[in-house]
Amino acid sequence: MHDASRPDGFEKSDADPRLISSLAVGIAFFLVVVPFLVLAGYPDAARLGRISGDLPQPPAPRLQVAPKLTAERLHVQEEKALTQYSWANRAHELVRVPIERAMHLISERGLNGWPSSTAGDQAPR
Repeated sequence: MHDASRPDGFEKSDADPRLISSLAVGIAFFLVVVPFLVLAGYPDAARLGRISGDLPQPPAPRLQVAPKLTAERLHVQEEKALTQYSWANRAHELVRVPIERAMHLISERGLNGWPSSTAGDQAPR
């Protein structure tokens, strides 16, 4: 009589436990033996793995160690330059003015070489 619970063409049993256990033992053996084979083939391998002294530095530009901290410092410097009075060039007597104050001064005085809004002639309507 034909068993309906096991149709033809499908696996009839689980994986062989002896195969699985022999694979596990083989992998464990491989992991234990390979380091000794590497040391036998390359006797200086253990010494070469140790770091002695300072390592040579790569050429510039180098990667940033803490990019977020560097960016935060830059933003603090930029904010300070944009919101405080300071010397841009003391020898030529150039100063930095906060943005809000500079916009106010330009709206009052205008810029040299730009037409002023008080010139009398207005744009056509």
